[in-house]
Amino acid sequence: MSFNHVLTRLAAAALLTLPLAGCGLFSSSDTHEPAELQDITPKTTARVLWRVNVGEGASRSLAPAVTDNAVYAAGEDEIYRLDRQTGDVVWRAKAKGRITAGIGTDGNYVAVGTERGEVEVFDAEGKFVWSATLSSDIDVPPLVGAGRVVVKSSDTRITGFDLITGARVWRYQGQVPALTLKVFSQMTWSPAGVLIGQANGRLLALNPNDGKVVFDAVIGQAKGITEVERLIDVVGRPWVDNELMCAATFQGNVVCMQTQNGRTVWAAPVDAVTGPVADARMVYEVDDAGRVHAFNRTNGREAWVNDTMLYRSVSTPIRVGSTLAVGDYEGYVTFLNPATGEAVARTSLSGAITSPAAQYGYGAIFQTIEGDVAHIVEEPLGE
Repeated sequence: MSFNHVLTRLAAAALLTLPLAGCGLFSSSDTHEPAELQDITPKTTARVLWRVNVGEGASRSLAPAVTDNAVYAAGEDEIYRLDRQTGDVVWRAKAKGRITAGIGTDGNYVAVGTERGEVEVFDAEGKFVWSATLSSDIDVPPLVGAGRVVVKSSDTRITGFDLITGARVWRYQGQVPALTLKVFSQMTWSPAGVLIGQANGRLLALNPNDGKVVFDAVIGQAKGITEVERLIDVVGRPWVDNELMCAATFQGNVVCMQTQNGRTVWAAPVDAVTGPVADARMVYEVDDAGRVHAFNRTNGREAWVNDTMLYRSVSTPIRVGSTLAVGDYEGYVTFLNPATGEAVARTSLSGAITSPAAQYGYGAIFQTIEGDVAHIVEEPLGE
């Protein structure tokens, strides 16, 4: 194991319990007890429509994916296709190694990354298509589409493969920092190309055809003296819709830009640990202490902060019906009023929720590290 890798693991473990990364890497006085969840008076209903277990994952970076006709999820070394309506297993396929990153899919092909540094691709029927070996292990879900499988390995190399043949088409080498933050990260599509957050506080857009840089935007700039103080990773998955592209950095900012031209609309300081999520009115973000922030989508002014789940490792927010839902380290899913941040409902699953849920209609598909995959919706009281 390399020295840099050891430092990365130590820093990440410490940062899970520190409000600020520079507050003493090994000081026990800096640890924080997770807040006890407060009793709430339900104002809506959190309902689990179906629930299935795909087995405990080999990684905390396993996220479910939803297509037009299926839900995909990965366990330790298997890929599952589930029926969207019932959660029944349609098929399961075994990977060649323990799965550390996934699921990536365009609805016709499914890709995962393994601890052996391989990307493996299967078709929609679960048949193995091809695999390729990367220069290091993979902890970011592959991106599938536009005739490509795009893979980011832990040494910051980004590689584009031909979707059908598996031939390597291009490679981009990112900057290798001394330390990186071990939180969930994910690439996404945008009109400019593949959006990829970097550990140096920058957001790249790469052309999926040839891997050339379309734009390179600064989301956050490193400050401080020590390597821990200068951690500035772009975290989570960038948000993209027809109007805004938003991204966030640890110890930096959440920044929203115009989707069409990349011009910065607003920036707000936040020690982010998840990617931003937006709806028609707000942009939501979780900071390193577990506070959920809501920023006005138009001007970036902070509308509210929910601080009732401090140090509970709160997951990326997602809209579920008329509410905003977040998971935590105990498997609780708390539903918030998106206008005020007030908790209005709660349910629970088995195991920590560390990866983003996937949107499915007016509900969402959640996955825990113990392999619970559940379709959760919000319904008015009494239904």
